[in-house]
Amino acid sequence: MRSVALLLIAAATLPAQEVVGRRDRVFTLSERVGSGDDVRIFAQQGTITVTEASGSTLEFRAEKERGDAEDIGFVVRRSDGLTICAIYDSDDDCTEDGIRSEGRRWRRWNDRARANITVAVPRGMRLRISSGNGDVSVSSAAVEARVASGNGRVRVNGVRGQVTASSGNGRVTVEDVTGPVKATSGNGDVTIGTVAGPVSASSGNGDILVSMDRLSGEGDMEFTSGNGRIAVTLPSDLSADLEASTGSGQITTDFPIKLSGRLTRTRLRGTIGDGGRRLRMSTGNGSMELRRR
Repeated sequence: MRSVALLLIAAATLPAQEVVGRRDRVFTLSERVGSGDDVRIFAQQGTITVTEASGSTLEFRAEKERGDAEDIGFVVRRSDGLTICAIYDSDDDCTEDGIRSEGRRWRRWNDRARANITVAVPRGMRLRISSGNGDVSVSSAAVEARVASGNGRVRVNGVRGQVTASSGNGRVTVEDVTGPVKATSGNGDVTIGTVAGPVSASSGNGDILVSMDRLSGEGDMEFTSGNGRIAVTLPSDLSADLEASTGSGQITTDFPIKLSGRLTRTRLRGTIGDGGRRLRMSTGNGSMELRRR
């Protein structure tokens, strides 16, 4: 009983989240942020577009479409960086890891408004951007970005550090990134270009197309598709231990490979250059191409 009482007291002392912008068809916010701060933007429905601001002020704008404007409100948290959540119900919890909502409410979302969000962020931020249902695009010189959509296309461009990009159902595209990249799609193509890597990419049902101008770091790389083609172009000075397999398709490569074990039409194992990092490629149904730049 004592522990229950302590929990109740602790819950009672937690600050209630303030919901703003309920009545606004267009909600805007200007917020100064420091270099390297964490910026988190979460929405349950609607597109999110992130661009780069010219100064040190973040400019947030959300336009509500269809339904009633009061369907959507916004929670703004300024502890440990800046977190902004577009929520439906006042007891939806806005956290640093996203929006925690009662599952029974999702059936009503198609009848409610959606918030299409645009954000201009200063350079050098650490970004976490996510929509439950909508396209997400980030074009900014952030030092790190985690970008996701439950159902929509994801595009990331210009990040100067590590990128994690994912979609449950949609194409994922990552370009002009100088840090490691991990990109996944449950159902859609994954395209990665002009990056330094290392890179890992996977799709449950889609092609994986990767082109790297150079390769930094020593990390392993893995490219997998349940049902799709894999085509990877890598620098000519690549050194790696290769494992490639396909359930139904062919494997082709431009690199000289010192074979290990028996070569078959659907399986290849060997060393490229001096070896070292692990390079794994696999698809359940599709061809695989390893090209030399």
